[in-house]
Amino acid sequence: MTIMSQPAPHHTQWRPVAIVMLLSMLGATLGACTWGGGRNDHPAETPPHMVWPEPPDQARIELVSVFGTAADLGITRSIWARLASLITGSGDLRMARPVGVAAAGSRIAVADPEAALVHVYDVSQHRALALTTCGDATLAEPVAVAFLDDRLYVSDALGGCIYVFTSDGGCEGRWSLEDGSRPAGLAADAERARLYVADTGAHQVLGFDRQGHNLLRIGHRGTAVGAFNYPTWLALDATGNLYVTDALNFRVQIFDPTGTPLAQFGMHGDGSGQLARPNGIGVDRDGHVYLVDALFDAVQLFDSEGHYLMVFGSRGNAPGQFWLPAGLAISGERIYVADAYNQRIQVFRILRGPS
Repeated sequence: MTIMSQPAPHHTQWRPVAIVMLLSMLGATLGACTWGGGRNDHPAETPPHMVWPEPPDQARIELVSVFGTAADLGITRSIWARLASLITGSGDLRMARPVGVAAAGSRIAVADPEAALVHVYDVSQHRALALTTCGDATLAEPVAVAFLDDRLYVSDALGGCIYVFTSDGGCEGRWSLEDGSRPAGLAADAERARLYVADTGAHQVLGFDRQGHNLLRIGHRGTAVGAFNYPTWLALDATGNLYVTDALNFRVQIFDPTGTPLAQFGMHGDGSGQLARPNGIGVDRDGHVYLVDALFDAVQLFDSEGHYLMVFGSRGNAPGQFWLPAGLAISGERIYVADAYNQRIQVFRILRGPS
């Protein structure tokens, strides 16, 4: 919008009403979630070359990048975001405590409950959004995200609901869950047009269609097969089977698309292949299962039958190290890990080679 006016005398000062109008415009702009808007020719430096396992073994996992801001991805802030930083004193919008992460093509979404917002990046479009509201509702504790076609779904643990956003950050709706629900991990099944939600508070997993109609309800509290003790994170394999981090049963349970239990693996312990504080989970196209363990500050890798294969990452704040990692997402050959207390996302590549 261009505003035409007569030249002002050199002694004209900002009047209170003008400041209020400017802040109102900034509030409207930031409320609309626009944050990035251009290309940054100086993104974050490439991290040191790191692979797991180390030579002379065949490398299977490689560190690709580390980012905690839009600028790290080569995205500059929009003019409104830069103006807001001058007034509020805020700099580039850095992650406070990233917990959930999702990726689809060039799009990446990060749930940041500490900042009560969701970061959304589109690297190919050089665009970043900061989602803080949906209609009249304000995000309280966004913990997980999932892309389903051109929609972004956000689970709000404290609000007990799922928010639905369009590709440009617009609010499409809010699904309220039952009293006592505390939604956590999400998994999107594009083939069946279904969104799975780990309802940690109710010890169950729910399945919804795109309109928010409940199609499926799996589990109840317990230790038997098909029961849960605080389910937290979800993932799908190439056939549509659902993998659930059954956190305080210290196991992973696997279900078919009808909710029928297929298998389980894992046991409590602090040794290789055992689970201490299991978190984010993902499955690659070969059926390998990647499971974050926040107590180990690492990601463990299992085969399709739940046999332990290897681990990558260690405790610390250098590239390739974690501090209480949380969510995990796999898109193509890339693995995204929410390195929560290091305030960043670390990206790894699955390496294909001789068996």
